[in-house]
Amino acid sequence: MKCPLLLAGNNAQPSIDLTAPIDCLKKECAWWEQDLNLCAIKDIALELRYIQLRLADIIEKRPSKGEGEPQ
Repeated sequence: MKCPLLLAGNNAQPSIDLTAPIDCLKKECAWWEQDLNLCAIKDIALELRYIQLRLADIIEKRPSKGEGEPQ
């Protein structure tokens, strides 16, 4: 996997070729979630997707405007 974080972090070092993608460091990286064996950025993306799906479920189940109001 190529890491966009490492590529972005190398902007301060002009001696490094910024066009070449950098391989994931896995366990050597501060963003690596050891208990999940997954990059924290990927985990965040997956969790945000889960939240988005749950919110869509809530929106779908809520009553329509005017529905359920006392008469």
